[in-house]
Amino acid sequence: IPNGAGVAAKSQKWLPSSLIDGQGLDDGLGIVLLNRPILLEKQYFTTLWNDAKVRVTVDGGTNRWVDFVKGNINGEHLLKPPDLVTGDFDSCNQEAMEYVEQLKCTIVHTPDQNATDFTKSLKVLKSHGYDKQLSRVLALCESSGRLDQIMANINTLYLANGILPGVDVFLRSSNSLSWLLRPGEHSIDIPHRLVNERIWCSLVPIGQGCQCTTDGLKWNLDGSRALQFGSIVSTSNTYATNRVRITTDGPVLWSMGTTPKDM
Repeated sequence: IPNGAGVAAKSQKWLPSSLIDGQGLDDGLGIVLLNRPILLEKQYFTTLWNDAKVRVTVDGGTNRWVDFVKGNINGEHLLKPPDLVTGDFDSCNQEAMEYVEQLKCTIVHTPDQNATDFTKSLKVLKSHGYDKQLSRVLALCESSGRLDQIMANINTLYLANGILPGVDVFLRSSNSLSWLLRPGEHSIDIPHRLVNERIWCSLVPIGQGCQCTTDGLKWNLDGSRALQFGSIVSTSNTYATNRVRITTDGPVLWSMGTTPKDM
């Protein structure tokens, strides 16, 4: 199991509502903007970005941030500048780089080609001392388009615990929130809106199978069959209650829809 992906979680309670609705955010949140279109609702994105403890644009994500700023009236006053701009900069255009240079952002070149820019951005957070200030990192991305990049983002979730121990890392797209559940017991509080609208959720093992039991889903897993590719995976599930309990003996990717789109 790579870099601590299988480190046991005794019993962990998850409260994802603030990351879904952008309300009640704590002061230990880091935002990492990856190189995908910013399709999040404008007010939600603005709130997340400005309320974060640290804001990072990653390579071509810097282009996306500059485009957002320039595409909105008074955009330069709407968003705080990035604290860190990272990447190997093969995707960041000259205009965007000059713009963040004028803002006096800290620019960190990460040329290592054995890791993705997303993974390297977590290492930069650690090297700049933010690991002691953060409880959660939310990576803004999309879950459609480049399948290789999607899989690479999931791989970073597996690597994250070895880079930022004790910091939970999430993937946020325009219509979903995903994170890795490590071996152990988990309790996830589900916003009432998602239960009432019967929004989808899923449990998908990546890289290895696991024995998984659940309570609170419409179609629960009883552990009688391994959750693995070539057997069964739990996709297009939904909720029976406002709290889902999951026990797993291996890492498993939990994803939950946030809007009725793509139900």
